[in-house]
Amino acid sequence: MKKTRMVSICIILLLGIISLFLPITTGETATTQTIYVGGNGPGNYTRIQDALDNASIGNTIYVFPGMYHETLRITTPVQLIGAETNSTVIDGKNDTYVVTLEAGNSTLSSFTITHSKMKFPYAGIYIVSDHNTISQNILTDNFYGIQLGYSAHFNHIINNTIHHNGRCGIYFNHASFNTLRGNVVYDQPVNGFGLFEFSNNNTIMNNTFSNNRNTAVNIRESYDTYVANNTFVQGQIAFHKPPPEYRTIAQSNQFADNVVSIEEERDAFVVTVLVFDFSMFIVFLVFRKLSK
Repeated sequence: MKKTRMVSICIILLLGIISLFLPITTGETATTQTIYVGGNGPGNYTRIQDALDNASIGNTIYVFPGMYHETLRITTPVQLIGAETNSTVIDGKNDTYVVTLEAGNSTLSSFTITHSKMKFPYAGIYIVSDHNTISQNILTDNFYGIQLGYSAHFNHIINNTIHHNGRCGIYFNHASFNTLRGNVVYDQPVNGFGLFEFSNNNTIMNNTFSNNRNTAVNIRESYDTYVANNTFVQGQIAFHKPPPEYRTIAQSNQFADNVVSIEEERDAFVVTVLVFDFSMFIVFLVFRKLSK
């Protein structure tokens, strides 16, 4: 009898100890609550940033149609969803970045995003985190449409329309393992997409680039880029590839009415050596002729 009582007491104590740890393990789980901005519902926020500041991990923030004059910082992983792309507008008032994605594992979808500060390095969307999905947005009248900053990895930029920004539609800077798919990028004064400075292992596929006045896709000093099934129309230079040692793979791309379809950069050292050798050969011939 005493042995049975002792076993019962031990079980009760063990359950009590386990219960002390349960709030710790469950308190950090993502929730599925939806928070509303705009509209006429009770408790709806009037500013998107106020909703972001009060959101928990995994919340959905649904934004009703309207013009929202603010700049946003997403610091908690959430899904920020607009009601309808053309009528749900985030206007940054030419102040700074319009939307900065500091938290990873977030979604930003179905907004028109416009009026970042019109100078380097500002953008409509600035991503400095990983595993985000940017989809079904319109980006226009920003300096850069979208910029991925240092070490922004594993992001998906899908089915956006990006046009008439001040410099490049999309700009990667030391950003690797990202995917650019199904976007329409046009009317950019410099590059439709600029991928620079060791932005490696990125995928560019099923996009349409048109009427970009310098280069549609400009890849420099970046390794192992996969470029496939894109359409390039009416550009100056459709596709600028880095030298072969950067291992760019290009497959099944379509080109129409471009001044230059594919421009492949050559290694600067090799070019210098060839020019020097050719110059020395010319000098040799001149001296040989004069010595006769």
